[in-house]
Amino acid sequence: MKFLGITFLCLFFFTNITYSQTTKNPLKVVIIRHGEKPKIGDNLNCQGLNRSQLIPAMIVSKFGVPTFSYIPSIGADSSTKHARMFQTITPLAVKYGLTINSKFVGKDSTGLVTDILKKNGIVLVVWDHKSIVPIIHAFGINDPLLKWADDDFDSIWIITFNNGMALLTKDKENLKPAVDCN
Repeated sequence: MKFLGITFLCLFFFTNITYSQTTKNPLKVVIIRHGEKPKIGDNLNCQGLNRSQLIPAMIVSKFGVPTFSYIPSIGADSSTKHARMFQTITPLAVKYGLTINSKFVGKDSTGLVTDILKKNGIVLVVWDHKSIVPIIHAFGINDPLLKWADDDFDSIWIITFNNGMALLTKDKENLKPAVDCN
């Protein structure tokens, strides 16, 4: 009987800790696109590099320091050879010591979302704009009119949850990065 009471007490204690953490630190997914790019090439252009330098202050002021961050895997054997997402998130990761998760290929929306749904806190996703809408759909938001414009480097899409249902809101970075490299 004493063993059963201790087991129940431990189960109650750990259940309350888990509930408390998720209540105090609910999942919020912040999705941005990489910075500006040249017409030809795999890297950011000067304006995109300048945007990446401005992103840490903007993200932290709007959402706080992310708990987790994701970019698509980069390389010849993955779906993207572009380093732009990595270049965009690097100043934030360096400043706040963030680990960057790059284990999902750009088109693996289901795998990415499945992993994100196991987290709580602020999750930052820096992705290619053509693959962002499929990520939103993988969260269960099926708005057929969703589109991320080719020339839009300023949008922020935010996913929050209400009774387990994903809700999408939109914001703007409102950054004006210089066009020339400094």
